[in-house]
Amino acid sequence: MARHGLDVTAIDLTQVAALTASQRFARNAVAGRFAVADAGHLPFADNQFDYVYSFGVLHHAADTALTIREAHRVLKPGGEARIMLYHRRSLNELVHRLVRVPFEEKDALCPVVRRYTIAEIHDLFRDFRTVHVHLDHLFGEGYGPLYRLTPRWLYTLLSRRLGWHIMISAKK
Repeated sequence: MARHGLDVTAIDLTQVAALTASQRFARNAVAGRFAVADAGHLPFADNQFDYVYSFGVLHHAADTALTIREAHRVLKPGGEARIMLYHRRSLNELVHRLVRVPFEEKDALCPVVRRYTIAEIHDLFRDFRTVHVHLDHLFGEGYGPLYRLTPRWLYTLLSRRLGWHIMISAKK
């Protein structure tokens, strides 16, 4: 994003992640600001950003609904949030339930905490003026030969119906 001219401000819950991102930006001569913050309590003024982006993070937060309200709060009127959350009615979810394989180990560092339905997504984003959702990513390389042998056209078609990622684009 920064390489394409966006003024990037990034946050993470950990000092290690903020420092690592800062070092990578510096190594690549790309400008950006980095802070340690909780997405449920952003240290920014209201209506400050044109764009909020989160991919695969907010469903791990202690209060996902609060983080979405915070994204809405810091967006300028007309600003856009692009967020990915996990889909409860996905093929990935069904397979894990059928074979009784958990998504993560008991003491996993980053557990798969919450999955949502499309209706729940619309409820979570109810404060936004417009909300568009689509499904993506049927399953990944962890499925071994099934992943490699699934024709791309079929993978794409099934991803749009049973995808693990709910891709959300919401305007304030």
